[in-house]
Amino acid sequence: MTESKISSAVNSMIQTERMHKHLLDSTVSSIGIHRTHHRILIYISRNNPLSSQKALADHIGVSAAAITGALKKLEADGYVKRVQGSDNRFNNVEITESGRALLESTKALFIAVDTSLFEGFSDDELDGYIAILEKIQSNIKKRIPCAAEGRCYNINEKMV
Repeated sequence: MTESKISSAVNSMIQTERMHKHLLDSTVSSIGIHRTHHRILIYISRNNPLSSQKALADHIGVSAAAITGALKKLEADGYVKRVQGSDNRFNNVEITESGRALLESTKALFIAVDTSLFEGFSDDELDGYIAILEKIQSNIKKRIPCAAEGRCYNINEKMV
C-alpha cells in the first residue's frame, strides 16, 4: 500500500460521506426538515419523554444551544411538545403524532435514497463493501480512547 493510495481512499470515503449528507439534506428539505431534526426525532421517540437535552446533545454531537434551537423549531412546527416533568424545574420533551408521522415519512425517504446508492451492486459486492467498512471501523475504534472505554456518544448510532 502506498501513501498515495491510502490518501486517495480516505479522500474518497470523506467525499462520499459529504455527498451522502448533501443528498439526504436536499431530499428532506423538500418537506421542511433537516437531517439533524430527523435524528433528534429518532432519539426522542426512543427515549420518550426526553428528560435530558444534554444527553441528546451529547448523542447527536452538537452543542446544547443547537439542540435548544432545533427543539424550538420542532415544537413550533408541532413535532414535539414540552410537558412539565415530575420536578417543576424541568420540562420533558415528547414527540407528537405529527412528529411520529414525519419520522416515518423521513425514514421512508432515507431508505429510498440509500437503496438508490447501491443500484447495480450484486449481493456479493455489497457484502464485500460492508466487510471493508467494518474493518475500517474496527481499526478506527482501536485508536479512539473513548471507544475502548465504551463511552463514545454516537460511534454505533444508526441513522434509521
